[in-house]
Amino acid sequence: MKIIILRLTFVTGALAAALALATMPSRAATWGHAKWCVVADEGAGNLSWECVYDTAEECQPFIVAGNRGFCALNPYWKVPNQPDY
Repeated sequence: MKIIILRLTFVTGALAAALALATMPSRAATWGHAKWCVVADEGAGNLSWECVYDTAEECQPFIVAGNRGFCALNPYWKVPNQPDY
């Protein structure tokens, strides 16, 4: 019984990790190193991430201009001078 629970826990954790990674954009789909990104819909389910904005306020005019996108935090942004772990 304990083995079944252990296997079920492992499978559930692996599935959760896979789903979390699947929702993040690939590095090929992003450009820029700023904290905020404009995420634009290019059609057919393709999204482009333009990460060149330091604040959400800088990002907003691009969205209001009719891009059909939204502003989001850059998933690859790190604090400047922060070491990699």
